[in-house]
Parts: sequence; structure tokens; C-alpha cells
Amino acid sequence: MVLQTGEVSIDDKVHFLQQPKAYSHQADDIISKETHMSWVFLVNGFVYKLKKPVAYDLFDHRTLESRFVNSREEIRINQSLAGDIYIGIVPLVLTKDGALQLEGRGKNVDWLVKMKRIPNEIMLDHVIQQRSINTDVLQKAAQLLIGFYKTAKPVLMDASQYITKLETDIRMNEGQFQNLSFQFYPQRVKESSRVLLTFLSYHKSLFQERIKNRKIIDAHGDLRPEHICLGPDPVIIDRLEFCRELRVMDIAEELAFLSMECEILGNIHAGQVFIDEYIKATGDAVADSLFHFYKSKKAVVRAYLVARHVEEQQYSRDPKWMAKAHAYLSIAEKYCTKLAD
Repeated sequence: MVLQTGEVSIDDKVHFLQQPKAYSHQADDIISKETHMSWVFLVNGFVYKLKKPVAYDLFDHRTLESRFVNSREEIRINQSLAGDIYIGIVPLVLTKDGALQLEGRGKNVDWLVKMKRIPNEIMLDHVIQQRSINTDVLQKAAQLLIGFYKTAKPVLMDASQYITKLETDIRMNEGQFQNLSFQFYPQRVKESSRVLLTFLSYHKSLFQERIKNRKIIDAHGDLRPEHICLGPDPVIIDRLEFCRELRVMDIAEELAFLSMECEILGNIHAGQVFIDEYIKATGDAVADSLFHFYKSKKAVVRAYLVARHVEEQQYSRDPKWMAKAHAYLSIAEKYCTKLAD
């Protein structure tokens, strides 16, 4: 296929990257996966991530420059937790002959993040699903995360700012459900939001204490089990790169999110190990009610993110998304009940 400059579509790029000839190394095992923001290509021992030219509320990747900046930022912010997993940025070019070439010479038409491929069987989500949890290995991964937290600079804001931010997030999360083209348990969502806002109003001192103790940091931002590698030398990947504001949170909120995500997979113990190790190593005696609040808040967010898949053509016929959204909302209600006790 010969292409002319300016005529290289995302479909052209994806088709090219699905071919073994695109790679300078052995490429007899190519798996491509599409996400909201990227196309990901698993190629033997490597992973290549191609950012989509899309725009959402918090970012705009429709230009080549914005995708380059985002790719560079992804590599930069993942260095502290991911070790040498992130290799670098590689160019996708259009040669003088009108052919696409990866890591070649020509006119740049895109950029890809190149990473080492981690075996799926040592990722925390897989370990949970296989029921092969080893507490010692989990504790080692927790120590990596704790080291990151200990060196993170606190994000300075006054307590009223933080409480307002939390209140705004809760109201916005509830409002997002109204943007769906279908009704998703509106009364249940409304009730969970009401409990969260009531707790926030009556327990402001808990959140003021978090600010006072400098526990609001620039965190990982998307600390899910599928991002935690439990190898001999644990690593944590896929730190949220496209919006720093979404990474700024209480350490307790991030740990609550991980714990809640482990619970969704059917294992409460795994997330609790991270919480216990953190408290033991830092002496940060987080109140149980604060964890309950953050778990419920995060579960409502995840319920919306999962439910909106139903509006997308490639997912609309898969019933698992509504079932998973319901599961998240049930967890939100579970921890709201604990707050109301």
C-alpha cells in the first residue's frame, strides 16, 4: 500500500502495525487491543501504544504534537514505579516511497510508546482470578508503592478547597449518569451521592486532618490490579498521564480505590494487604470510615465509566458491562451503609 503525505488515517496505521513486517524484531505473535484512548499492540516481548486522535473533556489528542507530548509525559511520570518497563517513544514515519515505517526515516505521522511486555500471569488481576495470592509477594509490591508515597511531594491546598473539590466530584459523578442515553438506577445513584455528601458535611475534620498531615499528593491516579506486576522485582505501570488533576488525591483514596477494585474481582484480602502495609510503615492511622467514604465515591465513578460502554457500538451488545456497572454500584451502596451506621 502506497500512501500520500496527509492521507494516513488511524485505520491505515492500525492495519500496518498489525503486520509482522512493521517491526524490526521478530513479530510472529501480534495481538492488537483497542481502548478508549489508544490502540495497543502486543508484539512478542514488546508492547507498542498508539494514541488515538481523539478529544474528551480533559484532553485533546487530535494533533501529532499533542500525542507526542502525551507519550513523553507517560514515560516521564511512570519512571518512579515502573522501573525499566518503559523503553521510550518511537516514530511512525511515511517514507519518500509512500510507505509506513516504524522507527525509520521520513515524515513523522505519529508516535508510539514502546514498553517491555509483562507476562499476564504475574499481574495482580490474573493472580486474583486464579486464586494464587501470595501475601509475601503482595507485601513486596506494597513496599514499592509505599516508597513512592514517602517521596511524593504533598499538593498544597487549604482544607476548604479540598472539601469543595470532593463535594464537586460527588455531584459531578451523580450528574454524569444523567448524560447516559438510558436510565441507570437513578434513585440508587442519587441515594449513594446523598450519603457521601452528608458524611462529608458532618465529618469535615477527618478531611481537614488529611490536609494538615500533608497526605494529598500527585498519586498514581489509576491504581488497579491489572497495573500491578508481582514479579521478583515488582513494578506498577500505567500511571494516569493525561490529567494531573485526576492524579491529585489523598493517599487513603488511592489505596481505597485499589482495595475496591480487588473486591470487585472477588478478593478483599489483596487490597487490605496494601492498606495494612502502608499503615504499618507510615503510622498513618487512617479511620475506617474514611476508607469506606473513598471506596463508595470511587465505586460510583467506576459504575458510570463502565455503564457508558453500552452507548458505544463495539460494546453495546455485550451484557457484561451492565452487570459490572451494577456490581460497582452495589459496592458503593455497601460502603454507604457502613457510613450511615
